[in-house]
Amino acid sequence: MKALGKIVSLVMFFCLLLMIGPAVAGEAGTASCTTSGCGYEQDLKIGASRRSPSVTGYCPSTKEFVRVKLKSHDDYHKPQNCPGTKERMQPIYKGADVAKIPCPNCGNQTLQYKMLLRFD
Repeated sequence: MKALGKIVSLVMFFCLLLMIGPAVAGEAGTASCTTSGCGYEQDLKIGASRRSPSVTGYCPSTKEFVRVKLKSHDDYHKPQNCPGTKERMQPIYKGADVAKIPCPNCGNQTLQYKMLLRFD
C-alpha cells in the first residue's frame, strides 16, 4: 500500500510539472515595414532576461530602436530616456506595441512585428 501511494504521488507531481509552462521573460523578432518599396527591417529583442534587465524602445528624434540596460527589473515599467538625450523613449513591452510606431524609413504607420524565439 505504501508503494502504491508513493507511485501515485510521483505521478501527480510529474503531471503538475508538465502543466506548468516555462517562465518566459522576453522574445526576439523582426520589425518590418509593409509599405511597398520601403524595405525597412530591424531585429528586436523585447523584454528582459533574468541576468540582464533591459527594456527596448523607440526614440522619435533619432528614429531608432534602442535597448537600454537597467539597474534592476524593478525599473522595467519606469520611464526611460533615449541614450545620450533627455528625450523619453517610447517603450516596447510586447510585439503589438511595434505597430504604434511610425516606420523610421518611410514614416508610415505600417510596421509589423514577427516573433522568432522566446528567451529567459
